[in-house]
Amino acid sequence: MKKKTLILKILGGIILSVVMLMVLATLLFHIPAIQQEIATFATELLSEKLQTRVKIERADISLFGGSVNLYGLEIEDQQQRKMLQMEKLSASMGLMALLRDSIVINDVEISGLNALLTKKTDSVPANYQFVIDAFSKKKPTADSLPPTPEKKHKMTLDMSHVELNRIHVNYDKYDFRLHSATYNGKHIKADSIQATWTAEKKNGPVDNWACIKQLKAEQQGKVFKAELEGLRFRTDNRLPRKNTGKPKRGFFDVGHLDITAHANMTIDATIKDSLKMELTECVAQDSITGMDFRNLTARAVLVKGRLLLNDINVQQGDTKLHIANAEMQLPSKKKGIKLAFQTGTITGRTLLKDIARPFAPVLGKFTLPLNLTLTMSGTDSTLSFRNIRVNTDNKRLTIAAAGDITHLKEKELLDVHFNVNRMNTSGSEAELIIAQFPVKRMMMKQLRRLGNITYTGSFDVLYKKEAFRGLLHTSMGSINFNFYLDENNKYVVGQASTKNLALGRVMDIKKLGNVEASAKFSVDISKPRTAIMRRQKGGKLPIGTVNATVDDCSYMGIHVRRLTADITSDGAVATGNVNQNGKHRDIYFQFSFTNTEDMSKMKITHPGIKFHGLSDEDKKAKEEKKRQKKLQKEEKKRQQEEEERRTGKKKKKFLFF
Repeated sequence: MKKKTLILKILGGIILSVVMLMVLATLLFHIPAIQQEIATFATELLSEKLQTRVKIERADISLFGGSVNLYGLEIEDQQQRKMLQMEKLSASMGLMALLRDSIVINDVEISGLNALLTKKTDSVPANYQFVIDAFSKKKPTADSLPPTPEKKHKMTLDMSHVELNRIHVNYDKYDFRLHSATYNGKHIKADSIQATWTAEKKNGPVDNWACIKQLKAEQQGKVFKAELEGLRFRTDNRLPRKNTGKPKRGFFDVGHLDITAHANMTIDATIKDSLKMELTECVAQDSITGMDFRNLTARAVLVKGRLLLNDINVQQGDTKLHIANAEMQLPSKKKGIKLAFQTGTITGRTLLKDIARPFAPVLGKFTLPLNLTLTMSGTDSTLSFRNIRVNTDNKRLTIAAAGDITHLKEKELLDVHFNVNRMNTSGSEAELIIAQFPVKRMMMKQLRRLGNITYTGSFDVLYKKEAFRGLLHTSMGSINFNFYLDENNKYVVGQASTKNLALGRVMDIKKLGNVEASAKFSVDISKPRTAIMRRQKGGKLPIGTVNATVDDCSYMGIHVRRLTADITSDGAVATGNVNQNGKHRDIYFQFSFTNTEDMSKMKITHPGIKFHGLSDEDKKAKEEKKRQKKLQKEEKKRQQEEEERRTGKKKKKFLFF
């Protein structure tokens, strides 16, 4: 009994001693001087591991609370620059879980982080690469492999709460700042996220700035629902806007954007190697360019570099478009893959005024609704438009077309080509469409008189040149035309022809009938030049010249052929010289008019006729005609004689025949 009592006393003393030692060790562990020694030891260990300077000003470690707090952490890169600075790093860990080969971090807090990261070129390693190399596992060689490798337990990591404050990361041309962010397993909230960077473009550097006032994300089942508030994006290429001094050019300029937006979306990353997204709401405006996306929604799946889109809705101002589906191949420099995309059917209803400010101020009053369908495809330098169908609500205007745009990145080589397979409208509807533009409306009466109009042709937009060609079928006849706008010299130059046009009815000249004619024209569209003429002469006529040839026409019921007319207009008065060259005589006269709306008041002056002998060319033609007539007579006589010999009968001849 005494032995048992003695043994219990000894065991009790040992346990008490161990407990006292643990308590003493814990108390000693919490003494600031001891913790400073631990911080110093950890600093020296990290410095030796990384082969660079590491500094920890103070450490606060609690065994009871399972927390570690580091203050004033600094790590230099191998060029002695402060690569990482952190005011505070705090973590709370579950010690019991650590004994079960698990790391459970309940709380992590990082405050006042500043990071300087660089990687100038692909051939030069990043300044943080040595940290990755120091902590990466090296593959063991055959000699270093142990004969019987020990089985290691898999360590798991579980982080339940993260808090970030005052984060600043600089990576070469990129600068990232975060005021605060929290994560608690299912909820993410970040405030005041900012990023600035400079992109090197062909025409020089472009400064970019982006900011998100608040980002919220919440896990609901297998998906995250995210909301972006106060999104803003600005660009500045350090150059004047492209439309500076060019009032006809739109405000859209990728070098000068200032976009504000708000968006809601859902994200599902549970499927391996893919990312599902749904943009449920997006509103974006740019007050300078006039971009006004009132609604943008879409469903998307990202799979191995391919973006698959469905049910895309876009609303710019009052213009609404729906894209049934689209597929995009994202670019990859490493794999040598370029951007490419194609869409399913695009349907919509547009008011062209909605793109007036960003792209074409001339469309500012175009409020006539147009319905359209088409498909698109392209690359980073080309666009193709197919199955284009456009019509007004009353179907009095219908267009079927297709086109391509090439060399998007090269202004001097840009080529826009569209084929108009068929366009149907009426003169009155065409007048309504022209009225949508802020241009001088001339010859509207003549346009209405053309009646129903069908157009087939094409047009091209090239560098400082626009070309138009095609065939107009009208109720008054057909017109074939080909003209272009010379933006360098500021002229409209071209030609037109017709086989049978009721020009008298079109121009309200009752004595003039149908004409077969062709004409070449040149019209001055230079504002400085035409402004001088307007001040000197006044008037509302176009300024230019027309050289016409009338192959056939009727005037007062008499056919006139081979007529030439040279017309010159100074803006106030158009004068013309008309000539008809005959074999023995020439007819000529002059005319003038001041208003295309009232051509019946055209003045005819200086008429005349000139007789002359046959020209050498006409003499030769006359002799050739006689010779051919003689040959025909001889051939007829020969055939008659041959017929008489064959039949034995002579043809009876009568008096006077």
